[in-house]
Amino acid sequence: MKNNRICQILGIEKPVIQGPLSWLTDARLVAAVSNAGGLGVLGPNAGLTAETAVSTPEATAEKMREEIRKTKKLTEKPFGVNLIPTPENDIWTPPILKVIKEEGVHAVVYTGYGDGAIIPALFDELKAAGIIIIYRDINPTPANTREAERAGADIIVATGFDEGGTLPGNVLGTFSIVPMIADAVVNVPILAAGGNCR
Repeated sequence: MKNNRICQILGIEKPVIQGPLSWLTDARLVAAVSNAGGLGVLGPNAGLTAETAVSTPEATAEKMREEIRKTKKLTEKPFGVNLIPTPENDIWTPPILKVIKEEGVHAVVYTGYGDGAIIPALFDELKAAGIIIIYRDINPTPANTREAERAGADIIVATGFDEGGTLPGNVLGTFSIVPMIADAVVNVPILAAGGNCR
């Protein structure tokens, strides 16, 4: 499977990216996925519990730094961090982005939520730091997929309504959305998310 474009881009053995589940990911899970040949991803509030949660952007970023460092102790393989920017008044992204860059994180799952989710300057900053961008829009459409490709996404995730976690607003199953998104892009590989069970 190493000849798969997603594997080549990410430097992994299997074209599997673990979902960056909020509150449910930690260094142990992420390292286990990466050590098994996929790409583990630290989600929002990684490694935190209700008792250890923090409430400021800076404290949250430092908790993410701790989890990144724990992950590095458990694996030498690539792993990523989830980034959920908002187009206006985003106080959470800058401190997390600073940590991601300082800690040399390999890849980011950039989760977009609607209009304005693709921030070209943020894509440029990630690319300049050598970070691989895996773009996942919560409501994937041909238009936002093309926009993400133009902005510099390395991989596009096509998420169907039949996935777990945060459900897309459109009611299209994975096996309907994947070909629609694949037809919209020119040079970026598509990764199917959700509804892939046998």
